[in-house]
Amino acid sequence: MNLEQLDNIVKRVARRTGLDDYELFLTFGTSLNCRIENWEITVQLKKDIFSGSLRVIKNRRMGFVPFTEPSPGVLELGIKIALNMAPAAPFDSFAVIPDRLKTPPAFDPEIVRLLDNPSRIKTLAQELIKRAFDTGKITTLEGMIQVNREIKLISTFNSPVPAIAERTAFSAFAEVNTQDFDFVAGRKLPDLEKVAALGASVARALPGTETTPEAEGIKGKIVPVVLHPSFTEEMIRQLVAEHVYASTVQDGMSQYHLNELVMSPLITAGDDATIPFGESTFPVDDEGTPARKNLVVENGVLKMFLYDRTTASRENVQSTGNGRRRPVLIEEEHEAPVRCTINDIFIIPGTTPLTEIIKKIDYGVLIKVLLGFHTANRTTGDFANTLYFGRIIRNGELAELPQAGRWAIKGNALNALRNVKTISRETLSTGSSILPWLQTELTVA
Repeated sequence: MNLEQLDNIVKRVARRTGLDDYELFLTFGTSLNCRIENWEITVQLKKDIFSGSLRVIKNRRMGFVPFTEPSPGVLELGIKIALNMAPAAPFDSFAVIPDRLKTPPAFDPEIVRLLDNPSRIKTLAQELIKRAFDTGKITTLEGMIQVNREIKLISTFNSPVPAIAERTAFSAFAEVNTQDFDFVAGRKLPDLEKVAALGASVARALPGTETTPEAEGIKGKIVPVVLHPSFTEEMIRQLVAEHVYASTVQDGMSQYHLNELVMSPLITAGDDATIPFGESTFPVDDEGTPARKNLVVENGVLKMFLYDRTTASRENVQSTGNGRRRPVLIEEEHEAPVRCTINDIFIIPGTTPLTEIIKKIDYGVLIKVLLGFHTANRTTGDFANTLYFGRIIRNGELAELPQAGRWAIKGNALNALRNVKTISRETLSTGSSILPWLQTELTVA
């Protein structure tokens, strides 16, 4: 499907229906999912997946039209219905996309070659399974290999050219015995040898024993914890980012204030939509604002809030490139309204090796996943959740696994970042963040 031709069709529909402006979001792609359940492999190929959404302005009212069929008739009907119940527009016109935008790399032809040969992906999954079970330590194995290719287009009525780019993605994970997991993710093809070894490496690293908070004598106590980058990203996206969104500030719900110390002085952090092969990498955000890197927190001090065009218009400032169609609950991306959304997250690493951080902890916990973390309180940052994946730290070493269902971690995400004592020099790319390990304090509930 030619998305630029569809953009021209939308322009003609816009003129025919007398629109003052429009903002178009289109994606078209192919994905292959290879699911692993013990020795079983299920391959699902989805080709030519199309979705789109259209925001329109007419007579100072704004309507929203999600669609999955690129038909002029469907669009005209959708526009008519949307404008009949449209609220007042928050601004007079959409962004004008510059015609010479830099496009950071987000496309890897090696992924396309892999996607064009599904048997190679199945063979890779078979090798992952074989190596994992060859360790003799596997009771259950679950995993997934996902490969995607997508063309994305953002356009507005008055832009000389649309922003368009082709992007690829690869991800794989292996979960062993419902006790631990490992993964790789990104827009560039990783070392396939590492992918094949995912399950085996997790299995070999698993200790053979479990323990409880009562046995460790730390139930109800505040203890040192080391936050794995995957958990840190979830905590920031689910709880902390809400307090740097201008929408939250304007609703009077943010606990953060500009130029105040909101995190540990060790933390310098922000978001970036220009990282080569990053999840958010694209020339513009979903409103046509050029992609950029935002330094949000410097040495613990809040330097800026994140704006989309709606929140920016309320304060007569510029968008920070954070207008994204962020799905909530059961929404698909093309169905989601534009919301303030953090892009790929970064925290500047420290100078202490991770092994040294762990070595200095007598009793503590390495936190990788908390079960049901989406239920945490976004207003306050409070959470109390079962520890699903992690390790016990004892006498400066990674020790037993937490016994299933016996451990819970309680705390406040905002305070956890205020109380960070050490930041590792190592970082991990999760695909949508580049983060170090953080040492802070939380309560074993």
